[in-house]
Amino acid sequence: MSTSSFVLQSEIERLTGFGIENLRKWRQRFGFPPAEQRVDGRAIYSRESVDRLLVIKRLMEAGFRPGQVVGNTALENLKIAADLILFKSGVERSESTNAFISLLKRSDSEAFKALLRKRRAKQTMLDFVQHTVAPLMVGIGDAWFNGEIDVYHEHLCSSMIERYLIAQTLKSQPKPAFPIFLFALPPGEHHQLGLLMVEAVMAEAGAYIVNVGTDIPLDSLKLAATECKADVVALTFSFSYPPRNVVPTLTHLRRLLPPRMLIWAGGAGLSQVRRVPKGVRIMTHFDEAITAMGELMWAGRVPANGAAQPE
Repeated sequence: MSTSSFVLQSEIERLTGFGIENLRKWRQRFGFPPAEQRVDGRAIYSRESVDRLLVIKRLMEAGFRPGQVVGNTALENLKIAADLILFKSGVERSESTNAFISLLKRSDSEAFKALLRKRRAKQTMLDFVQHTVAPLMVGIGDAWFNGEIDVYHEHLCSSMIERYLIAQTLKSQPKPAFPIFLFALPPGEHHQLGLLMVEAVMAEAGAYIVNVGTDIPLDSLKLAATECKADVVALTFSFSYPPRNVVPTLTHLRRLLPPRMLIWAGGAGLSQVRRVPKGVRIMTHFDEAITAMGELMWAGRVPANGAAQPE
Protein backbone atom coordinates (compact mmCIF):
# COMPACT_ATOMS: atom_id res chain seq x y z
CA MET A 1 0.00 0.00 0.00
CA SER A 2 1.33 3.42 -0.88
CA THR A 3 2.57 5.52 2.00
CA SER A 4 0.62 8.45 0.45
CA SER A 5 -2.47 6.87 2.00
CA PHE A 6 -1.04 7.45 5.46
CA VAL A 7 0.02 10.28 7.74
CA LEU A 8 3.13 10.09 9.88
CA GLN A 9 2.58 9.98 13.63
CA SER A 10 4.82 13.01 13.96
CA GLU A 11 2.25 15.06 11.98
CA ILE A 12 -0.94 13.76 13.56
CA GLU A 13 -1.00 16.37 16.34
CA ARG A 14 -0.48 19.23 13.91
CA LEU A 15 -3.31 18.00 11.67
CA THR A 16 -5.87 17.06 14.32
CA GLY A 17 -4.83 18.82 17.51
CA PHE A 18 -4.88 15.52 19.42
CA GLY A 19 -1.68 14.40 21.11
CA ILE A 20 -0.24 10.92 20.76
CA GLU A 21 -0.94 10.03 24.40
CA ASN A 22 -4.53 11.19 23.99
CA LEU A 23 -4.99 8.95 20.95
CA ARG A 24 -3.39 6.00 22.72
CA LYS A 25 -5.88 6.29 25.60
CA TRP A 26 -8.79 6.44 23.16
CA ARG A 27 -7.51 3.36 21.37
CA GLN A 28 -7.44 1.47 24.68
CA ARG A 29 -10.91 2.62 25.71
CA PHE A 30 -12.84 2.95 22.44
CA GLY A 31 -10.82 0.92 19.92
CA PHE A 32 -10.12 3.99 17.81
CA PRO A 33 -7.91 5.10 16.16
CA PRO A 34 -6.57 1.66 15.24
CA ALA A 35 -3.03 0.72 16.21
CA GLU A 36 -0.60 2.52 13.94
CA GLN A 37 1.12 0.53 11.24
CA ARG A 38 4.83 0.91 10.68
CA VAL A 39 6.67 1.55 7.45
CA ASP A 40 10.46 1.57 7.72
CA GLY A 41 10.07 1.76 11.48
CA ARG A 42 7.88 4.87 11.40
CA ALA A 43 4.45 5.07 13.06
CA ILE A 44 1.63 6.06 10.70
CA TYR A 45 -2.14 6.63 10.65
CA SER A 46 -4.46 6.02 7.73
CA ARG A 47 -6.02 9.00 5.96
CA GLU A 48 -9.42 7.55 6.87
CA SER A 49 -8.52 7.70 10.57
CA VAL A 50 -7.31 11.27 10.21
CA ASP A 51 -10.58 12.29 8.51
CA ARG A 52 -12.55 10.66 11.33
CA LEU A 53 -10.43 12.47 13.91
CA LEU A 54 -11.14 15.81 12.21
CA VAL A 55 -14.90 15.19 12.48
CA ILE A 56 -14.45 14.21 16.14
CA LYS A 57 -12.51 17.40 16.71
CA ARG A 58 -15.35 19.49 15.25
CA LEU A 59 -17.96 17.73 17.37
CA MET A 60 -15.91 18.12 20.55
CA GLU A 61 -15.51 21.81 19.80
CA ALA A 62 -19.30 21.95 19.62
CA GLY A 63 -19.57 20.52 23.14
CA PHE A 64 -19.52 16.74 22.79
CA ARG A 65 -17.48 14.59 25.15
CA PRO A 66 -15.07 11.91 23.87
CA GLY A 67 -17.33 9.14 25.17
CA GLN A 68 -20.16 10.41 22.95
CA VAL A 69 -18.28 10.42 19.65
CA VAL A 70 -14.89 8.65 19.63
CA GLY A 71 -16.30 5.14 19.55
CA ASN A 72 -18.82 5.96 16.80
CA THR A 73 -18.38 5.05 13.15
CA ALA A 74 -17.57 7.81 10.68
CA LEU A 75 -21.15 7.71 9.35
CA GLU A 76 -22.64 7.95 12.84
CA ASN A 77 -20.62 11.07 13.60
CA LEU A 78 -21.49 12.66 10.27
CA LYS A 79 -25.17 12.02 11.02
CA ILE A 80 -24.76 13.71 14.41
CA ALA A 81 -23.15 16.68 12.67
CA ALA A 82 -25.98 16.81 10.14
CA ASP A 83 -28.66 16.66 12.84
CA LEU A 84 -26.81 19.40 14.67
CA ILE A 85 -27.15 21.52 11.54
CA LEU A 86 -23.38 21.75 11.62
CA PHE A 87 -22.73 20.05 8.34
CA LYS A 88 -24.52 19.02 5.18
CA SER A 89 -22.39 17.81 2.32
CA GLY A 90 -22.49 19.97 -0.77
CA VAL A 91 -24.89 22.49 0.75
CA GLU A 92 -25.68 25.37 -1.61
CA ARG A 93 -25.57 28.66 0.26
CA SER A 94 -27.85 31.52 -0.62
CA GLU A 95 -26.61 35.05 -1.20
CA SER A 96 -28.09 35.99 2.17
CA THR A 97 -26.25 33.20 4.01
CA ASN A 98 -22.96 34.12 2.35
CA ALA A 99 -23.46 37.74 3.40
CA PHE A 100 -23.96 36.69 7.03
CA ILE A 101 -20.88 34.44 6.92
CA SER A 102 -18.79 37.23 5.47
CA LEU A 103 -19.77 39.51 8.35
CA LEU A 104 -18.95 36.79 10.87
CA LYS A 105 -15.49 36.34 9.36
CA ARG A 106 -14.90 40.05 10.00
CA SER A 107 -16.44 39.77 13.49
CA ASP A 108 -18.72 42.65 12.52
CA SER A 109 -21.49 41.99 15.03
CA GLU A 110 -23.32 45.27 14.45
CA ALA A 111 -23.56 44.74 10.70
CA PHE A 112 -24.65 41.14 11.32
CA LYS A 113 -27.49 42.29 13.60
CA ALA A 114 -28.46 44.99 11.11
CA LEU A 115 -28.74 42.38 8.37
CA LEU A 116 -30.91 40.24 10.65
CA ARG A 117 -33.26 43.18 11.16
CA LYS A 118 -33.34 43.89 7.42
CA ARG A 119 -34.24 40.31 6.58
CA ARG A 120 -36.86 40.16 9.33
CA ALA A 121 -38.53 43.37 8.11
CA LYS A 122 -39.36 41.63 4.84
CA GLN A 123 -40.63 38.36 6.32
CA THR A 124 -43.15 36.97 8.76
CA MET A 125 -41.54 35.23 11.71
CA LEU A 126 -42.43 31.86 10.21
CA ASP A 127 -40.70 32.80 6.94
CA PHE A 128 -37.78 34.31 8.84
CA VAL A 129 -36.97 31.14 10.80
CA GLN A 130 -37.62 28.85 7.81
CA HIS A 131 -35.92 30.83 5.06
CA THR A 132 -33.32 32.94 6.85
CA VAL A 133 -32.31 31.40 10.18
CA ALA A 134 -32.48 27.69 9.34
CA PRO A 135 -30.52 27.96 6.05
CA LEU A 136 -28.02 30.26 7.76
CA MET A 137 -27.29 27.71 10.48
CA VAL A 138 -26.81 25.00 7.84
CA GLY A 139 -24.43 27.28 5.94
CA ILE A 140 -22.57 28.23 9.11
CA GLY A 141 -22.14 24.57 9.96
CA ASP A 142 -20.85 23.79 6.49
CA ALA A 143 -18.36 26.66 6.63
CA TRP A 144 -17.22 25.61 10.10
CA PHE A 145 -16.87 21.95 9.13
CA ASN A 146 -14.78 22.86 6.09
CA GLY A 147 -12.48 25.10 8.13
CA GLU A 148 -13.61 28.41 6.63
CA ILE A 149 -14.57 29.79 10.04
CA ASP A 150 -13.65 28.99 13.63
CA VAL A 151 -16.01 27.43 16.16
CA TYR A 152 -16.26 30.77 17.93
CA HIS A 153 -17.85 32.23 14.78
CA GLU A 154 -20.56 29.56 14.99
CA HIS A 155 -21.12 30.29 18.67
CA LEU A 156 -21.22 34.04 17.99
CA CYS A 157 -23.80 33.50 15.26
CA SER A 158 -26.00 31.35 17.51
CA SER A 159 -25.73 33.83 20.36
CA MET A 160 -26.79 36.81 18.25
CA ILE A 161 -29.70 34.93 16.69
CA GLU A 162 -30.89 33.67 20.08
CA ARG A 163 -30.82 37.19 21.53
CA TYR A 164 -32.68 38.54 18.53
CA LEU A 165 -35.39 35.87 18.72
CA ILE A 166 -35.88 36.49 22.44
CA ALA A 167 -36.27 40.23 21.80
CA GLN A 168 -38.79 39.57 19.03
CA THR A 169 -40.78 37.21 21.23
CA LEU A 170 -40.94 39.76 24.05
CA LYS A 171 -42.27 42.37 21.61
CA SER A 172 -45.19 40.18 20.53
CA GLN A 173 -48.53 40.73 22.24
CA PRO A 174 -50.63 37.64 23.05
CA LYS A 175 -54.15 37.67 21.65
CA PRO A 176 -57.25 37.19 23.82
CA ALA A 177 -58.41 33.57 24.21
CA PHE A 178 -55.20 32.17 22.68
CA PRO A 179 -53.41 29.25 24.38
CA ILE A 180 -50.76 29.54 27.07
CA PHE A 181 -47.54 27.78 26.01
CA LEU A 182 -44.89 26.73 28.48
CA PHE A 183 -41.58 26.33 26.65
CA ALA A 184 -38.71 24.44 28.28
CA LEU A 185 -35.77 22.14 27.69
CA PRO A 186 -35.76 18.80 29.54
CA PRO A 187 -33.13 17.66 32.05
CA GLY A 188 -29.67 17.54 30.48
CA GLU A 189 -30.67 19.62 27.44
CA HIS A 190 -28.95 22.97 26.84
CA HIS A 191 -29.32 23.67 23.09
CA GLN A 192 -32.08 26.26 22.96
CA LEU A 193 -31.96 27.76 19.45
CA GLY A 194 -34.60 25.41 18.04
CA LEU A 195 -36.90 26.09 21.00
CA LEU A 196 -36.51 29.85 20.60
CA MET A 197 -37.34 29.61 16.89
CA VAL A 198 -40.63 27.83 17.59
CA GLU A 199 -41.35 30.19 20.48
CA ALA A 200 -40.95 33.26 18.28
CA VAL A 201 -43.23 31.82 15.60
CA MET A 202 -45.95 31.00 18.13
CA ALA A 203 -45.65 34.37 19.84
CA GLU A 204 -46.22 36.23 16.57
CA ALA A 205 -49.24 33.98 15.90
CA GLY A 206 -50.80 35.20 19.17
CA ALA A 207 -49.91 32.58 21.77
CA TYR A 208 -49.09 33.53 25.35
CA ILE A 209 -45.47 32.51 25.94
CA VAL A 210 -43.79 31.38 29.16
CA ASN A 211 -40.18 30.19 28.89
CA VAL A 212 -38.65 28.55 31.97
CA GLY A 213 -35.26 27.85 30.41
CA THR A 214 -32.91 24.91 29.93
CA ASP A 215 -32.17 21.70 31.84
CA ILE A 216 -35.43 21.77 33.83
CA PRO A 217 -36.19 18.83 36.17
CA LEU A 218 -39.52 17.25 35.29
CA ASP A 219 -41.00 17.83 38.76
CA SER A 220 -40.18 21.53 38.41
CA LEU A 221 -41.67 21.53 34.94
CA LYS A 222 -44.89 20.11 36.36
CA LEU A 223 -44.98 22.84 39.01
CA ALA A 224 -44.36 25.57 36.44
CA ALA A 225 -47.03 24.23 34.09
CA THR A 226 -49.56 24.06 36.91
CA GLU A 227 -48.86 27.52 38.27
CA CYS A 228 -48.98 29.27 34.89
CA LYS A 229 -52.08 27.26 33.87
CA ALA A 230 -50.40 26.08 30.67
CA ASP A 231 -52.49 24.70 27.85
CA VAL A 232 -49.45 23.25 26.10
CA VAL A 233 -46.03 22.21 27.41
CA ALA A 234 -43.58 22.43 24.51
CA LEU A 235 -40.15 20.77 24.57
CA THR A 236 -37.35 20.37 22.05
CA PHE A 237 -34.69 17.67 21.96
CA SER A 238 -31.46 18.42 20.12
CA PHE A 239 -29.04 16.19 18.20
CA SER A 240 -26.97 15.58 21.35
CA TYR A 241 -29.76 14.46 23.67
CA PRO A 242 -29.28 10.73 24.44
CA PRO A 243 -31.79 8.93 22.17
CA ARG A 244 -32.47 6.31 24.84
CA ASN A 245 -33.75 9.04 27.19
CA VAL A 246 -36.23 10.76 24.87
CA VAL A 247 -39.23 8.42 25.16
CA PRO A 248 -38.81 7.81 28.94
CA THR A 249 -38.62 11.59 29.49
CA LEU A 250 -41.78 12.26 27.51
CA THR A 251 -43.61 9.31 29.07
CA HIS A 252 -42.74 10.39 32.60
CA LEU A 253 -43.76 13.99 31.91
CA ARG A 254 -47.08 12.79 30.48
CA ARG A 255 -47.76 10.93 33.73
CA LEU A 256 -46.90 13.99 35.81
CA LEU A 257 -49.17 16.43 33.97
CA PRO A 258 -52.96 16.44 34.08
CA PRO A 259 -54.64 15.06 30.91
CA ARG A 260 -55.94 18.51 29.94
CA MET A 261 -52.37 19.79 29.42
CA LEU A 262 -51.02 18.92 26.00
CA ILE A 263 -47.40 17.98 25.36
CA TRP A 264 -45.78 18.97 22.07
CA ALA A 265 -42.22 17.96 21.22
CA GLY A 266 -39.84 18.64 18.35
CA GLY A 267 -36.20 18.78 17.37
CA ALA A 268 -33.52 16.68 15.71
CA GLY A 269 -33.27 14.47 18.79
CA LEU A 270 -36.64 12.91 17.92
CA SER A 271 -35.47 11.56 14.56
CA GLN A 272 -34.83 8.10 16.03
CA VAL A 273 -38.11 7.85 17.95
CA ARG A 274 -40.15 5.05 16.40
CA ARG A 275 -43.02 4.90 18.87
CA VAL A 276 -44.48 8.15 20.15
CA PRO A 277 -45.73 8.02 23.76
CA LYS A 278 -49.49 8.23 24.09
CA GLY A 279 -50.62 11.78 24.77
CA VAL A 280 -47.60 13.41 23.11
CA ARG A 281 -47.67 15.19 19.75
CA ILE A 282 -44.49 15.32 17.66
CA MET A 283 -43.86 18.37 15.46
CA THR A 284 -41.43 18.11 12.54
CA HIS A 285 -41.97 21.52 10.92
CA PHE A 286 -42.56 25.01 12.27
CA ASP A 287 -45.87 25.48 10.45
CA GLU A 288 -47.22 22.31 12.08
CA ALA A 289 -47.28 24.14 15.40
CA ILE A 290 -49.37 26.95 13.87
CA THR A 291 -51.81 24.43 12.43
CA ALA A 292 -52.00 22.54 15.72
CA MET A 293 -52.75 25.73 17.64
CA GLY A 294 -55.58 26.49 15.22
CA GLU A 295 -56.96 23.00 15.76
CA LEU A 296 -56.75 23.49 19.51
CA MET A 297 -58.78 26.69 19.36
CA TRP A 298 -61.25 25.30 16.83
CA ALA A 299 -61.95 22.39 19.15
CA GLY A 300 -62.87 24.83 21.92
CA ARG A 301 -60.06 23.75 24.24
CA VAL A 302 -59.17 27.37 25.11
CA PRO A 303 -61.85 29.56 26.75
CA ALA A 304 -61.87 33.34 26.94
CA ASN A 305 -59.47 33.53 29.88
CA GLY A 306 -56.82 31.63 27.95
CA ALA A 307 -56.75 28.57 30.20
CA ALA A 308 -57.53 25.13 28.88
CA GLN A 309 -60.83 23.54 29.75
CA PRO A 310 -60.59 20.25 31.62
CA GLU A 311 -61.46 17.17 29.60
